[in-house]
Amino acid sequence: MRGTLRAAVFAVVACLAAARGAHAQVVISLDGECPGRMAVEWENAPPNRPGGLLFAFTTGNYYIGWGWCEGTYIGLGSSLRLVRTIQSGSNGSGMLTGRASARACGGYIQVIVWDGSPCAVSNVVQIPQ
Repeated sequence: MRGTLRAAVFAVVACLAAARGAHAQVVISLDGECPGRMAVEWENAPPNRPGGLLFAFTTGNYYIGWGWCEGTYIGLGSSLRLVRTIQSGSNGSGMLTGRASARACGGYIQVIVWDGSPCAVSNVVQIPQ
């Protein structure tokens, strides 16, 4: 069931991006329990590029006005922070595992991949409570 849901989300996001005339969007999925062990997987990212896993307590429309990703909008809001740097694989995918604290439960994550200005961003996913 989880694979079918992930495929459906990927198809919808890719169609929306194509309709806007943009490149296909990075798609992330989250598996696990909060607090506890969790895995974040991403696909459709620019291959072999560095990036970051971002966290915030709220969604929003944050504009990056400087640096490598100048001109990029992300869907996160207050208390924005970089959780960890990541590297997309040769096929544009990857996975990160770790332990989510109770404070992270209910928050939101998003992946950003540095591939020029603006940078590639993923969908926003809420961490389960």
